[in-house]
Amino acid sequence: MNNQGLNINKIRDKISDIKQSLKILREYAHEEDDNFISNPEKVGAARYYFIMLIEACMNIANHFCTRLLEKAPTNYAETFLLLGEHGHINSELSNKLAQMARFRNLLVHGYAKVDDRKLLQTIREDLTDVEDFLKEIGKIINND
Repeated sequence: MNNQGLNINKIRDKISDIKQSLKILREYAHEEDDNFISNPEKVGAARYYFIMLIEACMNIANHFCTRLLEKAPTNYAETFLLLGEHGHINSELSNKLAQMARFRNLLVHGYAKVDDRKLLQTIREDLTDVEDFLKEIGKIINND
């Protein structure tokens, strides 16, 4: 696969942002449910780092779409779906990441509707999808 045209430095910067957010979110994953939910500072910080995490993933995915596919996604979830459709990442993973992008939209645009237990569940159960995404993009930027 030709990675010509990719801004590798930009991608690496975003990977660094993702890893930092993953580290912090993993700390919240070990919190007791009620301790986490009842602490607005922890919930707010977790929301912030989740948004940062997904936005960094979306930035990378969007960069791949424009540079590798020469397509402009119409929404954040589509950035992942296009990569899956074109075989750049696993299609099951692309669907999971699209769901995370939709959850990010809910966090950004509808705070009153967000169930913080769902946020904690997502942090506990779905961060491995982001790790899998990092592996997939590593293959792309390293031409494996």
